[in-house]
Amino acid sequence: MHCVHRKDPKWREYRDCSPGLFSKMADSRVSSWKEDNLLKGALQKYVKQGLKREEAIDFLRRDFPQYAWSIRTLDRRLRHFEVYYRDDTVSVEDVKEAVKKELEGPGKLLGYRSMHKKIRQKYDLLVTRDQVYDVMSDLDPDGLAARGGVGAKKARRKKGNFSSKGPNWVHSLDGHDKLMGFQNSTFPIAIYGCLDTASRKLLWLRVWNKNCDPQLIGCWYLEHIMETKVIPAMIRIDKGTETGTMATIHAFLRRHHTDVVDPADTILYGPSTSNQIERWWKELHERMEKFFKSQLRWLKDQGHYDPHDDIDRKLLSFIMVPVVQRELDTFKEMVWNSHRIRAQKDTVLPDGVPNHIYSFPQKYGLEECGLQVTDDQLKEAAVQSGILTVDDDFLAPEFRAECERIIDTDRG
Repeated sequence: MHCVHRKDPKWREYRDCSPGLFSKMADSRVSSWKEDNLLKGALQKYVKQGLKREEAIDFLRRDFPQYAWSIRTLDRRLRHFEVYYRDDTVSVEDVKEAVKKELEGPGKLLGYRSMHKKIRQKYDLLVTRDQVYDVMSDLDPDGLAARGGVGAKKARRKKGNFSSKGPNWVHSLDGHDKLMGFQNSTFPIAIYGCLDTASRKLLWLRVWNKNCDPQLIGCWYLEHIMETKVIPAMIRIDKGTETGTMATIHAFLRRHHTDVVDPADTILYGPSTSNQIERWWKELHERMEKFFKSQLRWLKDQGHYDPHDDIDRKLLSFIMVPVVQRELDTFKEMVWNSHRIRAQKDTVLPDGVPNHIYSFPQKYGLEECGLQVTDDQLKEAAVQSGILTVDDDFLAPEFRAECERIIDTDRG
């Protein structure tokens, strides 16, 4: 049985995922833009994310090339579909209800800017950032102050300069064990992720009951490449046993490109402290993870969970892994990848929205550095690496089936 929180590994079927498929489908439609519901949905999405009009047009020109685009045209189509950046009909009570709901979960760790992004996208409340700040000041003034209010200044250490040619030049990959507790053995909840260093866009995150299996991590890496058909020029990873299969897969695929003499040179080893995604783990810990750590600690301290009991560990992973994965995906898409990175004097990387920087690097003086790979090359890598034997689930089928049977019985 497949794990309920992960997408079925359809990449095993080696289906064609050509990025031009969407445009071809769009071109085949004969209706005008006024009847185009896909266009309406895209406009709503970009407005909720708070993209500037110039940024939204870049995505629209790419995904809807059959229509002419300009700022005036965009404004006219926004008015036609009644899509607005701000909805004055939203009541304060609606905002309070949404914020209160978030404050009862991991959203309690978000600052007002991140909360604003989540309220707009998750609850469809097109309110201003000031309105969210006012509501948070009313509902959780101490928490807001602790997270840093308007004008709050923090002492920061001087950063070193970091540069990159552009998206997919270097992917930063690392594991995160903070939820696992003492010696990474108390709670079976581990994370592994990948970040594009130029755009700072999070490309993928996986939650599992472990993140030290080299075959499993190699499988996740290849799954992502199967979806994009693009590999980065280089990867930056720890020199640990868990990265062996992933490094081998990367070098195996890079040998098909002639820009380097030795594919092994495209693998950059170093400690986690020099890995750019390490900075993001701190962001995750402050904005979401501390909530789950307190919940897990309570379960253990109250005697509801025994880390030495195999059944308890399996039950905890059955419940918590999909929950953490869902919240992680929400944080990645609704908060991080759509937030606006402000200019920093100690870096030469561009400021802007990660999604936009990654998709349109030329707007920021960068270049697309990804390298194309074919289905045949990916299939050969999958077979040669042995990852096709990796289990799709961290629980035995019989155990998962029994857990789901009990849940269905309780619901009935």
